[in-house]
Amino acid sequence: MTDPVEIRAFAPGDEVALLDAYNRVFPTADGKIQPRSLAHWQWKFRDNPTGTLHTVVAAHRELGIVGCYVTLPVRIWIEGQEAIAGQPVDLFVLPEWRRHGARPGLFVHCAHKHYEMFGGTGPGQTVFHYGWPVPNWRIGQKYLKYENIRDWDFLFRELAGGIPVRATPGDLEVVPVARFGADANALWDAQKSGMQLALVRDARSLNWRYADAHDRSYTLLECRERVSGRLRGLCVYSLTDFLFPRTAMLVDWLCPLTDDDARTAMVGAVEQRAVADRANVLATLFPQMDPRFLLFQRMGFLVYGTSYFTVVAPFDARGTIFYREQWYHTCGDSDLV
Repeated sequence: MTDPVEIRAFAPGDEVALLDAYNRVFPTADGKIQPRSLAHWQWKFRDNPTGTLHTVVAAHRELGIVGCYVTLPVRIWIEGQEAIAGQPVDLFVLPEWRRHGARPGLFVHCAHKHYEMFGGTGPGQTVFHYGWPVPNWRIGQKYLKYENIRDWDFLFRELAGGIPVRATPGDLEVVPVARFGADANALWDAQKSGMQLALVRDARSLNWRYADAHDRSYTLLECRERVSGRLRGLCVYSLTDFLFPRTAMLVDWLCPLTDDDARTAMVGAVEQRAVADRANVLATLFPQMDPRFLLFQRMGFLVYGTSYFTVVAPFDARGTIFYREQWYHTCGDSDLV
């Protein structure tokens, strides 16, 4: 008898069955199902700025989709050129099908098919996968080449009782915007030359990730000179329950490392916004070896260690040390916040 489950690439028309299976597997934190809409799926996967869809499904000939291995393709800047990486997200196999097929099970076989089809250094392929696989770390390490490269140590300020208003430069203003514009591209172009590895942070990518998001609300902020209007930095703010209830999160950040005035202005603006939102904590994230990790501590932030850690599954020859030491990231690189 032939296997009723075919592991294959996503095909147009699979959306409905994929969403149906997804919504049966992923309840919300209170245990209730809040179904993902087709519009949400289209934004997150079909319309991502890479223009690619990297999804493998396990399709039963009668029951429809019973599992999948999905990466969210992202544009990256790596050693002076643009490429694609993939963040594994929304992975599942329906419980009754997890042991289907040869060991070690359907989930790993879906992943291996995904690696075969989409992993590599060729056009449209992903140079590496990355994520925060706390629940499935061991199976990923054993079968899927997951390598632990970095703990997630957050920077935070407690806000209970309020904090003093930070003195900020008078010639700069930090204002919310609906979308980032063309000068955000110029800011990114000026910063990327000093980065060995980072997710692309031009207007197209930032607006898709934050302004167009379906699942969360973000505030986009720009720091500009009052007289000339020149863009000096940008950041993204959100109120969430990640880490702690009512956490104000500085989700993303793009600012020249040496621009102390712009950094001070944006941190001051975000602090006061967090106080106005009655947040308990203001938190953010930078790599431990990035100078910003120390600079923010000098601005009054403390370090909070968590159980989260970053893994990569590389398809190139750069090695773990490169990813550990060279990757500039914020918590906006994930879909957790």
